[in-house]
Amino acid sequence: MNSISDDDLRWLLALLEEENLAEIEVHEADFEVLVRAEESGESLSSADDEPSSPNLSANQIPVLSPIAGVFYRTASPEGEPLVEVGDEVEHGDTVGLVEAMKLFNEVPSPARGVVASILVDNEQSVEEDQTLMIIEKDTEDRT
Repeated sequence: MNSISDDDLRWLLALLEEENLAEIEVHEADFEVLVRAEESGESLSSADDEPSSPNLSANQIPVLSPIAGVFYRTASPEGEPLVEVGDEVEHGDTVGLVEAMKLFNEVPSPARGVVASILVDNEQSVEEDQTLMIIEKDTEDRT
């Protein structure tokens, strides 16, 4: 494959939309193509962009999405949220899940502390390294 036909490109774009994917990358021997979706008229962030993170104090630690996908605050559809604002968490506690391609990835707390804010709604699409919540770090935590 030396190039991509119009039909192939249309098929990739339809697949991107149907599967609600952020991007599709195809590699062949000496050919590759990357197709990215747009969100609200703006391109999704590229690898060179800085992850979105609000201004934080020295005591605040962002909880970042490990992968692009759909963020879930609960472990099951009927379940209670894993954490709420004001909850105490330990380093490594699961504070959310991100589903990508039918696989659920745990989102661990990066530090011991208290959940100061949750920035993403349940079942909202997120990008890799997007800030999901803020942990007010325990001042005695050495993590």
